[in-house]
Amino acid sequence: MRPRWGNRVGLLLVGLALVAGGLGLLTAVRGRPGVALIDASVVDGRVADGKPWALPLLAGAAMVLALVATRWLFLALGWGRVGSRTGAGIAMLGVALKGIDGIGHISVRLVRDGRVRISVSLRRSADVRQVIRRLDESAISRVRRAVGRDDALAVVRLHVRRR
Repeated sequence: MRPRWGNRVGLLLVGLALVAGGLGLLTAVRGRPGVALIDASVVDGRVADGKPWALPLLAGAAMVLALVATRWLFLALGWGRVGSRTGAGIAMLGVALKGIDGIGHISVRLVRDGRVRISVSLRRSADVRQVIRRLDESAISRVRRAVGRDDALAVVRLHVRRR
């Protein structure tokens, strides 16, 4: 749940900053009719008198910020994730791992080439041997049946958190 809130709050802050900047620019131009958006002193470089590094530094910082924001938006939209989530597989995995303490997040994805990706995130206090035993004995075959791919290869990723 936290990544969703982080993305929403981050998108809200970036959007508010862009709207505030746009409104500020519009009010500055509206207050001076006949004045161009970019003043001649900025184009000539007179704004940063004695500091020739100031404008390239600001331009570089703006480019880095734009690239970071674009990457963040692509990841927030889910681009770069492979496969599609399946609710039936997640529900069956949850049933199969029921009763084991320390399970944090579970996910099941169907990948294009016919594989099933199973991801289990464990807290530090979890009994990893019991999780592996349960996955090996029944959980993976139950998930395969739930998603309708009995003969599919299954890739299991276990992540044990440090904190």
